[in-house]
Amino acid sequence: MAVLQETRGLDHLNPTPEQTEGTIAREIRIRQSVEIHEAALSVIFGNVMLVLIYLAVDLHLLISSGAVYGFILLAVIMYGIARNHLHLRKRERPKNVSRKRIRMIVISSFLLGGLWALITMIAMPSATQTTAIILIMASYIFATTSLITSPSIPLAALCCAAPILLANAIGPVYFDQLSVRLAVLFTISFIAVFGFASFANWRQTYKNIALQVANQQAEIDRREMMEGLARRLSVYISPQIVQSMLTGDEGAEVAAQRKKLTVFFSDIAGFTAITERLESEELSALLNQYLTEMSEIALEYGGTIDKFIGDAIVVFFGDPESQGTKADADACVRMAIAMQARMSELKKEWLDLGLEDTFDLRVGINTGYCTVGNFGSVDKMDYTIIGSEVNLAARLEAAADVGGILISNETHALVKDWVDAGEGEAIVVKGFSRPVKTFFLRETKVKAETVFHKTPHLTFAMTPSLMSDADRVAAKATLRDALEKIDD
Repeated sequence: MAVLQETRGLDHLNPTPEQTEGTIAREIRIRQSVEIHEAALSVIFGNVMLVLIYLAVDLHLLISSGAVYGFILLAVIMYGIARNHLHLRKRERPKNVSRKRIRMIVISSFLLGGLWALITMIAMPSATQTTAIILIMASYIFATTSLITSPSIPLAALCCAAPILLANAIGPVYFDQLSVRLAVLFTISFIAVFGFASFANWRQTYKNIALQVANQQAEIDRREMMEGLARRLSVYISPQIVQSMLTGDEGAEVAAQRKKLTVFFSDIAGFTAITERLESEELSALLNQYLTEMSEIALEYGGTIDKFIGDAIVVFFGDPESQGTKADADACVRMAIAMQARMSELKKEWLDLGLEDTFDLRVGINTGYCTVGNFGSVDKMDYTIIGSEVNLAARLEAAADVGGILISNETHALVKDWVDAGEGEAIVVKGFSRPVKTFFLRETKVKAETVFHKTPHLTFAMTPSLMSDADRVAAKATLRDALEKIDD
């Protein structure tokens, strides 16, 4: 039923270009946030390796120059990154990321790059030319690595690289470690490589996210189209059958199988005489309201509506979905009781409107093995049930009292723990070798009062005494959700 629960129809307004760009921007921020989180360990490892390179090149230089204090500050920053990573490692992928979060990532990258630029500038005055070149190349590699580990957010990598680039361009020249020509060569080469990689990464990221958003929108359109189609088909075919067809559980070939079902038949007592006394408009309005109300109750209890035969309704439980033979029989009898209760309320409403002729139901219910499936030709088929047990349910309905519910012996055996039924007269049915024992429902062992309310924007029907524990839990959750939406 999931396909039918949130149907919005076939008409779908395509998002505007502004909405699409907004969606792409949101998805990019999510990708950037997730990517930074996943790259945290790589960032820590890269910083540690750069520290080791600095220490291996000239430990005495770093201690004497005071750059080691920069390493202490770096250790504090790495501790914060590691702690944040461990804190977020089990979090689900965020549904949205604020622009403030991305700005904080960019600022943090700039501060990290600035710290390395400061360490380089502190160490540079006392370094030899060879040591200076090694430190410059190591810091360039580190900056490039930051771009590789976060391809979707090149701005953060650029902010990390900019202070390093500036320090490496000015420091060696200022402290006579490199010639201006060599420093310019290093700087231009790095800017060219880094700039090209940043542009390529951003272009690929945008392209991938735009494709992802387009695919998501196509999937939404497809789902809405299927939901709209399911809604329209469910007007002609039972929703359970529509759902089975859409999910592939039910094929479109002539085929059937034997299953134990509980079958419900109902019709209106004296319907022919009523049709002669009512105008056609009144009759159509009453009949359509009656069929609509009964159909809603049938679907509420999980029944598969087989067909309408004039004023008669055929419903069965146990296919395509079954909760077990006993649960199916329970649901069917509870549905019949709810229908009779609702008919009593409808009669009062109709009498208040001045109608003298109203409807009374007869109901028959039987449980047994039936043949269920597609019957017909390859060009046109009908999903229905056949068999002697189906005929028995129809005979039980014909033998029931007006306003009564007549059930077979097997159905009674399944529901006798909660209904009060009297034994009726046995009936002779074609296909059965001996008379069939019947039971008529006197009353349930709990009072079945239906709470019903219907306005233009609210339809509500509930029979608390007939609810199972699972039904009560689901009803409470539904009501709480409805109240929250009303408050909003």
